[in-house]
Amino acid sequence: MHRIQRQLHTDHSHLLRLLECFSHEIDCYDFDSQRSADLDIILSALDYIQTYPDKWHHPAEDIIFNRLLKKNVKESSLIEQLQNEHQEIISATKKVQELFHNVAEDCIVSADELLTQSRDYVKLQKKHLEKEIEHVYPLMNSMFSENEWREIEKEIRMQNDPLFATPSKKEYDQLYKYIVALEKSKQN
Repeated sequence: MHRIQRQLHTDHSHLLRLLECFSHEIDCYDFDSQRSADLDIILSALDYIQTYPDKWHHPAEDIIFNRLLKKNVKESSLIEQLQNEHQEIISATKKVQELFHNVAEDCIVSADELLTQSRDYVKLQKKHLEKEIEHVYPLMNSMFSENEWREIEKEIRMQNDPLFATPSKKEYDQLYKYIVALEKSKQN
């Protein structure tokens, strides 16, 4: 497996971890929740998604997906759908982030709207990841030669994940610690 491919796979597992954390926090807006949401964690998670997956991960995939499309693979329509979903995800991230910024600024936002938009967002992200992992990522192994990967490397500059790279950026330190603590609490 090529290192770009490994990074993309790693990004998916990291994003799934983050989405679990995000889901845990948005559940606090449920009517019968016994705890308050940590708005800083929610906003930090959404900021991270805009900073890394939306600005590096998806554009990197789009470069690879375009190369797969040039090979006329039978999964071409799915690849085009996934590329469209990248734009949909970017837009959805902005919408959900705007809702939570309104909450942070004490604007009136219904809990039902927060829950519905946020849960739909998480579903969109997870379905998108599943389709990529199940249908498109295996193509990368079979469709690209080592020379083609070298060409792809010229187009894609590797980036360190600002949340999960060691050490994480200071701005995401609290979010990283929260994710790890939440995962440990679910294991016990």
